[in-house]
Amino acid sequence: MAAREPLGMRKAVLAGAVALALTGTGAALAWSATGTPPPSPSPSQSPPGRDTAPGQQDKQERKAQRPQPLHGEGVVKNPDGTFQTVLEQRGTVESVSDTAITVKSEDGYSQTYTVNGDTKVLQVPTADDGRRLRPTEGTIADIAAGDTVRVAGAKDGDKATAKRIVKGSGGGPGLGLGRGHGHGLGKGHNK
Repeated sequence: MAAREPLGMRKAVLAGAVALALTGTGAALAWSATGTPPPSPSPSQSPPGRDTAPGQQDKQERKAQRPQPLHGEGVVKNPDGTFQTVLEQRGTVESVSDTAITVKSEDGYSQTYTVNGDTKVLQVPTADDGRRLRPTEGTIADIAAGDTVRVAGAKDGDKATAKRIVKGSGGGPGLGLGRGHGHGLGKGHNK
């Protein structure tokens, strides 16, 4: 039976190899052995007209590349033990009145929601530099055909009722139902 090396020795050798690789010493040793210089890294250049900090720019690009849900339907359990079908949709307002709003998503899906006294309307203004500002309360009269909105609602049979309508700045976290541990605008009870 072969004798095993102590575990500590193997860890030390592995740590040394990793340190060589991370510091570039391994590349320097390979270069000296072959006589061929390693390729020099090209300098990073930001596209013209960009004056954001590198970290912020990367964050904005990653956020822009994330897929954004257009619409969905799910079932939640209410605190009283009953179940409810909930709807979420992002799209353009096709028509709006004091009692209903019809929203069409980019993929062609269209849904009409009943609007009532319990429907909350929020407006998310955008600053000149593209930042989203603090949401303000509004009314259904603040929404017009052609506006970009996010709708959160409840479904009962074939009828959908809007619980919350958010106008402006289509991206961002959640629809604000306040039911989870996310960043919604709701007044849910996180535990």
